[in-house]
Amino acid sequence: MPKVSVIIPNYNHEAFLVERIESVLNQSFTDFEIILLDDCSVDSSHQILEKYSTENEKISFYPNTKNSGSPFHQWNKGISLAKGEYLWIAESDDYCEPNFLENLVELLDKNPNCGIAYCQSNLVNEKGEILNSYSENLKFIYKSDAWDNDFVKNGKQANREWLLFHNPIPNASGVLMRKEAYLKSGGADPSMKLNGDWFLYAKILMDWDLAFTQEHLNYFRVHDQTQRKRTFANFSIFKEIILLIDFIKNNIEDSEANANKAMTKVSGWWAGSIPSQKWNREMLRGNRELYKIFSKYKPKLFFGIIQIHLITYLRNILIALGLLKPLKKLRKQLFPGKYFEY
Repeated sequence: MPKVSVIIPNYNHEAFLVERIESVLNQSFTDFEIILLDDCSVDSSHQILEKYSTENEKISFYPNTKNSGSPFHQWNKGISLAKGEYLWIAESDDYCEPNFLENLVELLDKNPNCGIAYCQSNLVNEKGEILNSYSENLKFIYKSDAWDNDFVKNGKQANREWLLFHNPIPNASGVLMRKEAYLKSGGADPSMKLNGDWFLYAKILMDWDLAFTQEHLNYFRVHDQTQRKRTFANFSIFKEIILLIDFIKNNIEDSEANANKAMTKVSGWWAGSIPSQKWNREMLRGNRELYKIFSKYKPKLFFGIIQIHLITYLRNILIALGLLKPLKKLRKQLFPGKYFEY
């Protein structure tokens, strides 16, 4: 049996597949299998994946005959096929350093109480050019230097202090999980469109601890075809976050105060998404429900929404005039650390 099962779920990422798969095949740690999945891509992904599976005995390919509608359905499918003790969901548009598995396998081997081990990531664009280290995002979000060093953190404590407010794990490609922990948690929720990974980690950390290495071993690609880009402007993702916050609040003592603070933050995220949403009856109904929920945590929410619409209108004017980028650069110089690009 392989030590690690590497699951590569793909949808229309033909441009990145070869780099992704080669970065796995070139690992210094070699005791692994690769499970390739394809969710009915309409590009040439299928041919690329099929070619790799026929040329390498470590690789198997399981294409869908019908689109699943959820990346987390694909995660669960991959895990159901996995033979390894550890799981790596290597997203098809990312890539990694050759010692990624070597380092994270060692972390889980040395810490049997840990269900999740992950590394620091670099954000890269479509060309693979580094945008910034995710450590900058973490410092901006949490105002903490915790990720400057390696650590092992109690899972419930990580949920109460970190996951209530944000997902400190940027993407699955930088994560190695115990299969036992994944299965005992119930797996990823296939009904979720965006936050199924965040919710999964929260469930696992109810019973397991979290290990981290500050080494940059993962390259997380940011581009227009990511799931986050496609689904952010939709009221349903905020319902997912509310479910997560309620889950942590209801299962960890002394977390209600932090949960209330988190809801206040999320109400601001929701208000900021409204100008980008494509409105129809379903969106109107869903957003009306969210307004009733969030207004309990942010009493002046209505005026905040009006203000956001005015700012969005002004932003569109600045874009049209070609002034947005230089003004952002000036803002960053005048207010260092207050605003972040990614």
